[in-house]
Amino acid sequence: MGQRENIKPGLGGVLLALALAIASTGMAQAADDYLSILEAEASDTGDSAPTAVAPEKPAAKSEKIKHVTPGKIIEPGLSFEDFEETLSNRYSGSNFLYIKLTAGKRKGVYKFYQSDNRISSVREEIVRLLSSG
Repeated sequence: MGQRENIKPGLGGVLLALALAIASTGMAQAADDYLSILEAEASDTGDSAPTAVAPEKPAAKSEKIKHVTPGKIIEPGLSFEDFEETLSNRYSGSNFLYIKLTAGKRKGVYKFYQSDNRISSVREEIVRLLSSG
């Protein structure tokens, strides 16, 4: 019968296991931090953004009235630089993803914002562009 060799983890194996444990803990913390940022951004109801004006005549029952609360839209008419600054200052969760886009795709998000300035729509566009590669 053959002799069995005792396999003992070397220092490299122990360090690798330790590094993997630390990295997974760090990634979980980063994910929690990012989710906290997005939750705070979603609950943003600051007064700095303009609100939609209510219609003067009552709407028919078949028409849906969309109420926009303050903080849920990005101020219309911003320059590209001001748009990026607003994302950075007020919507850090969306900005976290936005900065991962190429310069061309960032310009595309800006063009999209010019036609739909709701932060939820802009956020969806950012995610769509990120996932499209």
